[in-house]
Amino acid sequence: MKRLLPVLVFVMVSCASAPVPLAERPAQAAEIDQRWSIRVVTADGPGEERVTRIWIAELAGELVLRTGNSRWWQNLERDPRLRVRIAGRDTAFRVEFVTAPGERARIDEVFLEKYRGWERVLFPQARGKTHPNYARLRPDGDGSRHP
Repeated sequence: MKRLLPVLVFVMVSCASAPVPLAERPAQAAEIDQRWSIRVVTADGPGEERVTRIWIAELAGELVLRTGNSRWWQNLERDPRLRVRIAGRDTAFRVEFVTAPGERARIDEVFLEKYRGWERVLFPQARGKTHPNYARLRPDGDGSRHP
C-alpha cells in the first residue's frame, strides 16, 4: 500500500487543473473561422464542463454552427451560453437558434465553401437539411465563467 500511495497522489495532482482563463481580447469571427475545427465548452450540469470539437464557419461576419441531437446541443437548449476555446483561452458566446429554412441553407453553403469535398461526402443532403440543429454565435460580453 505504501508504494501505491505516491502513484495515487501523482494521478490526482496530474488530473487536477485550474480553470481555463477568459481571453484578454475576445477571439474574432475571422480568427476562429481560419481553423479547421474548434473546441466549444457547454455545461452538462453545475460545474460540469463538456468540451466538444466541432466544425464552425463564418457567415457575414458571424460564426455559425450546426449539429445533430448531441449532448452538447441539449446543453445549449437548456442554457444558450458557450465558450470557444482557442490556444488555452476561452471567449464567451451566446447561441441564437436558426430555424428559417433559407438561413439554414445559407449556413450549409458556407460550410460547403470552407470544407469542400469533406462537406459533400459527409453531408450529401440538400442544403439547409444537413443537420437538425443550426445556430449563430453572438458575443457574450458579461465576462462570467459560464457555462
